[in-house]
This record gives sequence, C-alpha cells and structure tokens, in this order.
Amino acid sequence: MKCRGIVVIDYDLPDGYKQAAVEQEALENAVRELVKGNPRVVHSEVDIKERRGDNKPDIKKMKLRSS
Repeated sequence: MKCRGIVVIDYDLPDGYKQAAVEQEALENAVRELVKGNPRVVHSEVDIKERRGDNKPDIKKMKLRSS
C-alpha cells in the first residue's frame, strides 16, 4: 500500500522571509531526523509558502495535485 503523510504548520513571522528561512531549515532538520533509518519512507520534502487569511485548513478536505 502507498500512502502520504501530511502535516500543516501555520506560522506568524513578523520579520518575514528571514524568519521563514530559519523555520524551513528547522523543519528540514526535523523531518530528516524523523525519517532517518525508516525503510518505509520513500520520499520526504519540506517547503514553506506564503499564506493568506487566518482560517485554519481542514487537511481532510485538502486536494493535493501532482504536477
């Protein structure tokens, strides 16, 4: 069986892109440690994107596209 784990973390970063870069590096390190040595993990990737609004997403209703 194939499956995809999804985690959503919303940040409030008053100092903008510099803080986003620091947070992205921290996430990359955390994910690297999480998947290290787990033979069931075939791919992992981290990205931070700008978001708008204050509504919390419902990840069960999210539609993910593969391009």
